[in-house]
Amino acid sequence: MLSLTWAGCSKKSASPEIEPPANQSAVGSNTPQQDPDPVPSGAEPESGSEAEAIQEPDSSPREGRGTAMLHNAVGSQACVACHPHRAESFFETTHAESLRLVDAKVEPELQSFFHEPSSQQMKVVRDGERIRHQSWQELPQTDYVMPLSDHPVELVMGSGTFAKSYLIRDGDALLQAPLSHYTEQGEYDMSPGYDSPSHLGFSRQVTDDCLFCHAGSLSRVDGNRSVSVLHELAIGCERCHGGGQQHVDLANQLSANSTDLTDLDAAHDWAIVHPHELGRDSLESLCAQCHLQGDVQMFVRGADSWSFHPGEDLAATRLVYKVGPTEKESASTSFVGHFGQMHASECYLGSESLTCVTCHDPHQRVDDANRESIHRDHCLSCHDNLDCGEKLNIRMTTNENSCHQCHMPRSETEVPHVSITDHRIAVPSEQADNDAPAEMATETPVTELPDVVALLDRSPDGSWQRELNEATAIGQWLWMGSNPRYDNTTVFDLATQRLRSAIQTAETSKSDSSVAHVSLVEAKTRLASLLDRVLLFPDKDRSEADEKRLRKESQTLMQWVLSEEKQPTPELQVALESLANAAAAEEQHLKAYHLYQRLIKLRRHPADHYNLGLACGKLRRFGEAEQAFMESIRIQPTYPLPYASLARLYQTIDPRAASNYMQLSQRLRVVQQGDVNVGRASQ
Repeated sequence: MLSLTWAGCSKKSASPEIEPPANQSAVGSNTPQQDPDPVPSGAEPESGSEAEAIQEPDSSPREGRGTAMLHNAVGSQACVACHPHRAESFFETTHAESLRLVDAKVEPELQSFFHEPSSQQMKVVRDGERIRHQSWQELPQTDYVMPLSDHPVELVMGSGTFAKSYLIRDGDALLQAPLSHYTEQGEYDMSPGYDSPSHLGFSRQVTDDCLFCHAGSLSRVDGNRSVSVLHELAIGCERCHGGGQQHVDLANQLSANSTDLTDLDAAHDWAIVHPHELGRDSLESLCAQCHLQGDVQMFVRGADSWSFHPGEDLAATRLVYKVGPTEKESASTSFVGHFGQMHASECYLGSESLTCVTCHDPHQRVDDANRESIHRDHCLSCHDNLDCGEKLNIRMTTNENSCHQCHMPRSETEVPHVSITDHRIAVPSEQADNDAPAEMATETPVTELPDVVALLDRSPDGSWQRELNEATAIGQWLWMGSNPRYDNTTVFDLATQRLRSAIQTAETSKSDSSVAHVSLVEAKTRLASLLDRVLLFPDKDRSEADEKRLRKESQTLMQWVLSEEKQPTPELQVALESLANAAAAEEQHLKAYHLYQRLIKLRRHPADHYNLGLACGKLRRFGEAEQAFMESIRIQPTYPLPYASLARLYQTIDPRAASNYMQLSQRLRVVQQGDVNVGRASQ
């Protein structure tokens, strides 16, 4: 039984001393079952339960488990012996610094940081050879702060050109720290998506989809995208040239029989991708695999981020869409919007050969001292110096004759403190028109479906494949809550109707393997998720029969996904969550219990453990309920619901602990509702 005073809080001070809590683990954000009283009031927790305890995840070493996602990879170091100069110059580029072990000597410390929306104190301190991120929660109406975390950083993600994020490890999971370091600002601030009263702290799990654009090579453990073994940290040679195993084997074989390999190039297929020999689509795909993201990314059946192989067309496995308001309406430029901008530029449309590598040499780091002249030379390779409408003396006075500063100015992005180069390559007057302030969007809910634009989709306009792709993209965008103005019954009803119709057409249409389309597993998962959300909207005109029909349709779709998906994909996890929540709502507590058990083995969400605890309570497995609530708190110490449930669990057996838990729950709710900041601002 737990004995505590303010659940481990410490007296507030200018420099809090903390006792490190148990390691945190990873979390996403799902919907908890709202059951404030999971067990009978006054019931005593058991030391065990009538059923076997939930089996703990395997904690054995993970090295070597799983197959490398990068096919035939040998690692960039295998390239050095034969290509030393190429390798040396590449290793100086920012790609080669995309993910690396932390070096405590070069990471700046942060003695004091207060995040007002969440009322949290944070520090970044150097501890010998380690750098540690620490945080505390201020509690309203008290003089205490609650220790939240004290984690050593393991990895730095990002080259530092724009920013650096920090990853810590909890068992098998990599988690993102809430503080990032921003280069332009030269300071720490909240990581993207964290600037809110109820941010995720150290519970945002970094999946292999996140690592795809930063890690060179990795493998999954038991097929789970949330558990990775890193083989090569940063982006390496093989991400553009393909897996090098056959190439290296051939070189070793030939070198054993020849002292000079220079004459063998024409005689042998070196089994390696030469980007300069690729067509435009395949060449651009090398860059687009990371630098084209859009608002929604979807995949064909059986594919994911790591399914792309250099030399192929990225559109064969991935679909990318822009959904919702335009950049102008959203008042920012997308951080990875280079492709959409470039493909709309007159320079690109008027050329058959212009690509990313026309101006960006992936093997050579641009020296800041020569940056202007290098980029000017790129422009002058197509344009004459006299093509510019401004006289040379004006150009020199304005920006020292820099083409890109005038025609490709930097603009703010959705990532805080980060601006990027605009790749529209526009004439300044046109640029000014594009950047003219848009009218402020009203708070009036939108009652029409959002616009959808394909950034990567080669299916024909008007085809059933294009309609399925667009309808699924809209469904995913709405499900992610990307714009609250579209979060209403009317829009969701329109989206479900369109997606339902597209799925029905796809199921009765003849498939063509040459035309890529989103998998039906993903499409049906999105449809069921939209239906689940529709059922949460208050609708006085919806009859009980209609509600029952929608709920049955959702569960039928999710059950189909469960039967079709054999790997622990995100779609499988969404289906498990939906079916478990539905079972709990229908008081099928044993069914919910088993579904939540499956779910917690695939991901680390505090709501999953909390909901499992509720199911255990309903089954009178009070010992397991206590463990589940404790794990939910361990994952995310600022999550209010499990504290309230523990208070009810301890109500008669330990009134003091119960009171402390309930007060913690109430105070954390106040913080996350923003009431603390209202009071602070009025002082």
